[in-house]
Amino acid sequence: MATKKIDLITIENNQFSLNIKGKPLHPDHEKEFPEENKAQARIAYHSKLNQAFNFKYYDPEEDQLKLSNLNSIKSYPLFFEYQNYDFYIEASQAIEFYHPNREIRESLSYPNNNDNILYGSINFGSDIGYSEFEIRSNNTALLSLKLEVFPSKIDYQKDYQQLISEVNQEVYNLAYDFLRKTYQNMKIAEENNVTEAEFFVIIKNIFDDLFKAFRRIEESPHHRIIKKRNVRPAARVKSINRQSIKWLNKNSQHYNRKLQLPEKILAVEKKLSYNNFENKFLKWVFTELIKRLHSFKDKYLDYKQNPDQDLVNKIEKMIRKLKLTLKRSFLEQVGELQKIDSISLVLQMAPGYKEIYRYYLMLLKGLSLNGEIFRLSIKELWQLYEYWTFLKLNRLLQNKYKMIKNNIIELDYSGINVTLSKGAQAEVEYINPITEEVFTLSYNTQTGDGITTNQQPDNILSLSKKDSKYHYKFIFDAKYRLNMAEEGTRYGNRYKGIPGPEEADINTMHRYRDAVAAELSESKYQRTMVGAYVLFPYHDQQKFKNHQFYKSIDKINIGAFPFLPDSTELLADFLENIIDESAFSNYNRNLLPLGTEEFRPQAEFKIDLLLGSLSSKAQLDYLLKEKIYYLPFQQTILNHNIEHIAIFQSKSKFGDQSGIKYYAEVKNIKIVKRKDIDFPSSRSTGDADYLLFEVEKWQQLGKKITTEGYGVSGSHIYSNYMLLKKADTLPELSIRSLKEWRLWFELKRVKEEINILVKNKNLDKINRIGGFKVANVEIIVDKEELIAASDEEIIDFPYQEFLKNPRSILNEIMELISE
Repeated sequence: MATKKIDLITIENNQFSLNIKGKPLHPDHEKEFPEENKAQARIAYHSKLNQAFNFKYYDPEEDQLKLSNLNSIKSYPLFFEYQNYDFYIEASQAIEFYHPNREIRESLSYPNNNDNILYGSINFGSDIGYSEFEIRSNNTALLSLKLEVFPSKIDYQKDYQQLISEVNQEVYNLAYDFLRKTYQNMKIAEENNVTEAEFFVIIKNIFDDLFKAFRRIEESPHHRIIKKRNVRPAARVKSINRQSIKWLNKNSQHYNRKLQLPEKILAVEKKLSYNNFENKFLKWVFTELIKRLHSFKDKYLDYKQNPDQDLVNKIEKMIRKLKLTLKRSFLEQVGELQKIDSISLVLQMAPGYKEIYRYYLMLLKGLSLNGEIFRLSIKELWQLYEYWTFLKLNRLLQNKYKMIKNNIIELDYSGINVTLSKGAQAEVEYINPITEEVFTLSYNTQTGDGITTNQQPDNILSLSKKDSKYHYKFIFDAKYRLNMAEEGTRYGNRYKGIPGPEEADINTMHRYRDAVAAELSESKYQRTMVGAYVLFPYHDQQKFKNHQFYKSIDKINIGAFPFLPDSTELLADFLENIIDESAFSNYNRNLLPLGTEEFRPQAEFKIDLLLGSLSSKAQLDYLLKEKIYYLPFQQTILNHNIEHIAIFQSKSKFGDQSGIKYYAEVKNIKIVKRKDIDFPSSRSTGDADYLLFEVEKWQQLGKKITTEGYGVSGSHIYSNYMLLKKADTLPELSIRSLKEWRLWFELKRVKEEINILVKNKNLDKINRIGGFKVANVEIIVDKEELIAASDEEIIDFPYQEFLKNPRSILNEIMELISE
């Protein structure tokens, strides 16, 4: 490949010459796309000069200029974004250079003030697609040239078109969802809101899909059974029922007493009827389409002096097909629709019906979406990539989580507006259906309390967790830049020839995470960003896994993900991990400051809850009224920092009311004599020492913790307050180690039914659990290993690996569960 500029295009005759020099192949493009890439670019020119031109273009396969007898050719791409190309134009008369882009237009100048010569270097920047030039003389175009400029970072033939397609598809999906929720009640007259032109553009695109949906309906139309009553000659009635006999008793004149046979009788027949609201709606939609198509055709013929007959034929073909459907399908048996008071579930959910209802909504409002995203020049690829990134992130989230609301789509007098634009904020709110935790994805949001400067990354994912009062935030910043790590370059040597994002963009992620802080009090601040990641255009996800900027995500939560239409899996898995994992896992992703190990107390399993038993129902009433709890004095109890008390109601004394319902925060602890407690005792222990816990107030848990056949035979057991708040069964309060507690904590987020393995039904007789059981899989923590065993397979993991990525490990364990 040539490393210097050579002639790429020459167009010349005796009156005029145009010469364009540049590198024949973009170095990034050649590295990124191998020989099998079949991309072709168009080059075309047009001239009003009478004399023929000699037109040559560079052919990389022959490594020389190639003569063309045509004025329009397709060749291997020669022009790319962000590259300099030298233009030299000379004519026999004074000339001017015109291009719609002012910066490009002013790139050429007249050397030595010679009006017959133009020279300069043009850089297309990020503008891709077709670029048109004109060389003029006395306001007359001598020659116009059209070039196709290719992007260097994505496949123009595939990815670029897919970006545009997916941006439009996602916005239209959001708009449809908005319409569906907004127009549950509507009036027929509202179809006048759409212009004829908008209507035809939409119906042209959906017409085939409309009939595919109708064919699905034809296989099983929505219907009802009706009973038809007719008086007929008795000989023609096939069956007689009670209603027939009753009718004959009332109409005895039709009974021939001589023959002792009825002459006429009531026939009650069951018959399928398609004459319901849903099918009337279909008929009305088809009828309206016919009217609108006629109206469009008439207006088109009036407007156009030389109408396109192919277009007219297409309209008439649509009309014929719609009329034929009305005449030769079950719709012929359907009556007219008078009004639309509400939309039924059949229209919203039934196969075929829901698709046609969707198309109706599209035609109703025309989906004439307004907003910057639809005024976006296709040349502004970096901006397109940024919009696509936000919309694609939402699509990945919608695949698993439920969208609650968004402010991307709004409605006003001008129609449906897309608010997604540079400089404007957008936010989408979701709920995790398993944990019921709500989280948001925001675009272009200023963040930080302005302590130094506010930051404005592209996308922020803000997660709230039930087990934490804080929000955990992650930045995903779209950067349409790619370093190809060419051989011999500093980047290539440092990152082993693996393409990736620019180092400057990674440095920006460090700034984002470290600069964003929130004020806790007048003198305290906290960093609110857990991690920050560059999203950049690259295909090979497997190759990028070996890049330092991917490995750094696990280490410091700064890094990058390749992100293109067919390269989303790495990011999708990461999103699922951080959303589904617990607050502890989100917190542990933080990069903690130096000295943390020295000055922060080591994490340990905290015994801060006492679960006490009762002697009677009357004692429970007394404790609740007096806001106390008491039990015989034991010094070991005082060795623990008991902050909360919970009450165990046994099966033997409380029956269906057994379990744990009440808990309270400890206010004070006293040592008193039993006789000083104003509740009768069956034992003569008046002078015995008792521990008396005074509590703030007794509260009820959100749901009762069930006994599951377990109990407390002694006075109490110890446990943990966080366990109490999340436990479903009594055995879960027997967890005694930090490792088991963390494993249980993560398991509760994916499975509601977790059995605790214990050797004794009386929990005060055990000092540790044997592990957990989910369905047919037993899971235990053995020193530094996590072991999961089913009837057929055993797998184990280092416990530290589980702490680093709990969601990934649990997903593997869940695969052991038998169906």
